[in-house]
Order: sequence, then C-alpha cells, then structure tokens
Amino acid sequence: MFNTLTDKLGTIANKLRGSVRVSEADLDATLREMRMALLEADVALPVVRHLMDAVRERALGVDVAKSLQPGQVIIKILNDELTMVLGGQRRDLNTSKIPSVIMLCGLQGAGKTTTAGKLARLLTAQGKKVALTSVDATRPAAREQLQLLAERVDVPYLIGKGTKPEDMAASALQQARLGGHHVLILDTAGRQVVDDVLMSEIKAVEKKVAASERLLVLDAMTGQTALEIAENFHASVSLTGCIMSKTDADMRGGAALSVAFSTGVPVRYVGTGEKLDAFELFDPERMAGRILGQGDIVGLVEKMEATIDKEKAEEAVKKMRKGKFDLMDFAEQMGQMQNMGGIGGIMKMMPGMNVPQEALGQFDDKPIKRMQAMVYSMTGKERQYPKIISGSRKKRIAAGSGTSIQEINKMLKQFAQMQKMMQKMKGGKGKRMMQAMAGKMGMGGMPGMPKF
Repeated sequence: MFNTLTDKLGTIANKLRGSVRVSEADLDATLREMRMALLEADVALPVVRHLMDAVRERALGVDVAKSLQPGQVIIKILNDELTMVLGGQRRDLNTSKIPSVIMLCGLQGAGKTTTAGKLARLLTAQGKKVALTSVDATRPAAREQLQLLAERVDVPYLIGKGTKPEDMAASALQQARLGGHHVLILDTAGRQVVDDVLMSEIKAVEKKVAASERLLVLDAMTGQTALEIAENFHASVSLTGCIMSKTDADMRGGAALSVAFSTGVPVRYVGTGEKLDAFELFDPERMAGRILGQGDIVGLVEKMEATIDKEKAEEAVKKMRKGKFDLMDFAEQMGQMQNMGGIGGIMKMMPGMNVPQEALGQFDDKPIKRMQAMVYSMTGKERQYPKIISGSRKKRIAAGSGTSIQEINKMLKQFAQMQKMMQKMKGGKGKRMMQAMAGKMGMGGMPGMPKF
C-alpha cells in the first residue's frame, strides 16, 4: 500500500533532510512535487489542496525560519499534517459491551466475508471470545463461506433464525449473549452498487442490534470511487471506521487518504493479502512515517513480539556471545525472519532504509528457504559439527533438500565465516558491539528484544 507515494514522497523528504536553508521558492518547488505525487497516487483534489495549504502555512512560520535544520522541521510538519489527513490518533475498537456487535458492511466483492474471518482471528489472538454470523438473507453461499472461515479461525458460527436480516441479527445476538461471547462480528449483505434496498436493510439491522462498531469494508483498488461509496454508507449508517481490503494489490493508496479526510471516517485496519493473517491495525501516525521514508520501528518491534519466540531469541544471543551458534540455530533465525515478512518486509520498516519500493518487492527470500531446507536435511550431529560433512554426506543432503553440492558448499562457507565473526565478538567487546548495533537500528531497550 502507498508504494508509489512512498517512493516519491520519501525521495522528496530525503532532499529536505540535508537542507540547511529552505527559501520560499524552494518550498513552493517541493510542494509542487508533492502535489503531483499525491494526485498520481489517486488522492482526491480537495484533500491534496488542504494538505499542501496546511503544510505551506506552517512551513512559512517562524519555527522554520529560526531552525538550524529547516528541512527536518518541514518533514515534521508534513508528517503531522499527513497524520491528521489519515485520521489522526489511532482508535481501538469499542468492545466494552458484552457482547459487542461489530457490523461489517460494503459492496459485493469488497472482501467483507474474508475480512470478517481475519478480524475474528485477530480479536481471538487478543484473548476475546468471538463469534461470527451472516445476515445475508438472499445469498446462502455467502453464509456458507463465512461458516467455513469460522471453522478455519476456530470460532463458532451462529445461525440467526428468521427470514429478515434484522431478525437473523437479533437471534444471533441473543445466542452470543447466552454463550458469553465478548464480540459478535456480523457480516451484512452486499450489492454490486449502492441502492436504497441495501441501505434500508443495513439500517434495519443496525437499529435492531445497536452495533458498537459499524465498519465499512472498501476495496483499495476502487480508487476515488471509494470516496463516493464511503459517503453513501456514512449518510445511511453513521460509520465508526473503515477497513481497506486488497491493499497489497494497490500501488497508489489514495483512497485511504481521501476517505479518512473527506468523511471523517478513519481507516481502522488494512487487509494486506489473501491469507487470514494478512491483516494489520492501521495507525495513521506510523503510516505517515512510513510514507515519508522514516520507517516504522514501533511496528517492527510489535511484529517481533508477535512472531519471535523470546526464549529462543535469548538463547540464540547467549550462543552468539559464546561462539556456539550452530546450523540449527541459524536455520531457526532464518525462519523467524520469514515470519516477519522476509528481508524486504523488515527493510521497509527500518528507519533510514531509503530503498525504492520496487526494489524492496524484488528481494528474493528463496535462498533463505533453500538454506533452511539444507539444514533440515542434515542429521543433528552434522548441524552441530558441520566440519564432519564429507562429500557423500553433501550428496545425501543435496538430494534431501532439492539443492546442489555447490549450493551446500557455499552455505557452509558462509556459515564458517559467520562463526569466525562470532568468535571475535566473545566477551565484553562483543556485547558492546551488539548493543551499539541495536542502538543504531533504534531497537535498544525496546520491549520484545533480547538483552545483549
């Protein structure tokens, strides 16, 4: 999401960072570049005008004129204004009521049903007891699809009784109440286009269950049409937020900026792929930083906390410090990197990594997977003592991992070089080096990170 915009605004921001003097003419030229980048990213014209006017007004203020680093101050101003356009402060879902009803609405094909499954999985991981239901009275296939998704994410699917959507919703809510569920996610019907019948149906459902959250699921690929869709739904049912689906396929992302600013309905989550775990909380402040090429170190640490086994990480650090890091440890660390989105995914969130989005997408994680396959094809003794791996053993490992003897030789050589480096890092000197590395990456003292 925002790939094109991130590339262009990130480049502009980098130019500003090194500026010791920014004249009004320089500022106007920079804002022109930004305006073009935003329009090309499919951001609505009124939104672009507001953002540029707000940045210019603040950038011409006394704070910038007196600053020793005017370029940095302008980036901070742009970051603040972009955060406001994206929705300001992040808001968590209101689940104070038991059960809380989260109603999903949107057009057919926007990804409502899949989003319901993704949201159920996420809330379950947060310790909430979740149930799913569909009130699509006209499409039995939609109800069956959600039932299958409920099984996949291991939450109950409640079958609402009645023929009218509002009666089905009330019945499911009563079942959720009796079952002691914290949250009931309610998937409503969709249509190809916004029409009066759909709006009346959704209003009737909402009135019957008094939903705590009314979330619109929007297909990110609809571009500026998303704004019109959001305005229509918001006029009928007072929306509390929207979820952008299919953001992995959208290179522009202007819809998110346009919808949040024009309707006042904040983006709460984004779907980043087809898998059920490809679903992220949307934080306007952190997203603004990522768009401007400043990374998202907090998001990176959160991802680490969610994917990295802390005990294994601590053990790996101890082994590194003692120089006893073996091939199995190496393979496990490669696996942890894969769980965090691979090399490209990690670099995208690192501050100061000014790599074009197109280049990030071309990072090939296949060599890492091949290395893992090689290690998993070894015996326990071979992993611990790679020096015993003879020609015949290499032949067996190559056959088991679908690789070649040349690839195994290359991997063993790389591992030997890494072990030599770790030998040099033994003791206090190594500890100081690792602490310095963590500090440079902005990770020193952050939660979820092993202590060096």
